[in-house]
Amino acid sequence: MNEQHTPTPTPTAPFFVKFLLITGVVVLLLIEAWCGYQVHKLSGKREEYKMAYAFVNNVSFGLLSVDVWRDQVVAAASGEIGEFSLSPEQKEDLRKQINQQLNGLVDQAFQAIDKPQKSIGGKLKKLAIKTIVDPKQIHAEVPGFTKKLMAEITKPSSYKRITNIADTALAQMGRKIYDSSMMGTQYVMDSIYKKYDAPDKDAFQKNIAARLATIKEANWQYTYGMLGAAALILVVLLLLRKKIYLHGPLSVLAVAAAVMLLIIGVTTTIIEIDATLDKLDLHLVNKAVSFTNQDLFFQSQSIIEVSNLLARSGRVDSLIVGMMILLFSVLFPLLKLVAIAISKISPRRWAKNKVVRYFGFEANKWDMSNVMMVAILMTFIGFNGIVDSTLSSLNFTDSTITSVTANNTTIQPGYVIYVAFVVFGFVMSGVLKKYTAQQT
Repeated sequence: MNEQHTPTPTPTAPFFVKFLLITGVVVLLLIEAWCGYQVHKLSGKREEYKMAYAFVNNVSFGLLSVDVWRDQVVAAASGEIGEFSLSPEQKEDLRKQINQQLNGLVDQAFQAIDKPQKSIGGKLKKLAIKTIVDPKQIHAEVPGFTKKLMAEITKPSSYKRITNIADTALAQMGRKIYDSSMMGTQYVMDSIYKKYDAPDKDAFQKNIAARLATIKEANWQYTYGMLGAAALILVVLLLLRKKIYLHGPLSVLAVAAAVMLLIIGVTTTIIEIDATLDKLDLHLVNKAVSFTNQDLFFQSQSIIEVSNLLARSGRVDSLIVGMMILLFSVLFPLLKLVAIAISKISPRRWAKNKVVRYFGFEANKWDMSNVMMVAILMTFIGFNGIVDSTLSSLNFTDSTITSVTANNTTIQPGYVIYVAFVVFGFVMSGVLKKYTAQQT
């Protein structure tokens, strides 16, 4: 006689206790969702500010700009003109030149007088001058004239007149040198300054630097808040693993927490590649022609943006890589979480469904999120090394030029959250398998 197997009844608990525990987890889930939303929003703001900052400080509008070079060189030359004065050696050379020129003029004058004269008047003038004027006496007066001229030339007022003439000539020459595209560029720049309430470039840079510092601090605080809330949900999942009456709702809430980590992780910036020329000084005419904050390259991407960029590249190989990233690092992990949630919402109906069970607990080999995690890290290390190596060749100092570069390539919250999703999913899958085993 066969005995019928009676399923073990699921333990029950007071409604209030069950409600309180689930409410606590829901609160943690809401905190995670709020922090994730803030991380996504702040990361978008940071990218917007960084892109604007990189555009305004792009090397094309600085070191490679004809107008900027013109202004820098004219300013340096003008400053040198403003400080113009004769050294004792130069004064002595000038005195000799003036003395020589005056003596030459005296000689030329008497040579002209000594020429044969055809008219009676000319002959009388020649006779009178030769009778009254002695060339030796005139030559003897030349040093005195030279001294008076030197005194007049070296007066401050004379220096000022000379510098004004030179400045005017320099300005006229500078106006002839211009970049025809700068008018349109300046219009765009002014629009950007206006957008960020800045009257000029210096104010814009200070404004953006302050905003970026604030965003960076807040963004990481919200990131840690999101990770903390997810970690507490995982702890609750572990601590209550023996409470079978809570397995269903806790499993669904845990899956929701994992989905949030995945969504924020793949849609938020993971890496920023930022190479800048911090300072370049060219020592010309005893003045430094300086360029600062010259952006050489800036790019920031999320996993979704990388996939989209590859898909739109127009190349078949890039399209395949982009689709594989999207499929194995985003869609398969998401399908896995959805399948787990479905199996826990209605275990009697869906737990033994082959498709749901396969995607939920047996398709781990298709989930490449852990591989993507390592790939992103290796990509960061590779890019960081390439940028470091390239920029190091631009750092040098000698008598005529000083160059200082900076590599600001960094890991961003999106990558940390994606790593948290991988770890969370691994632990959660193990716990939920035990949940399933306890319920059968």
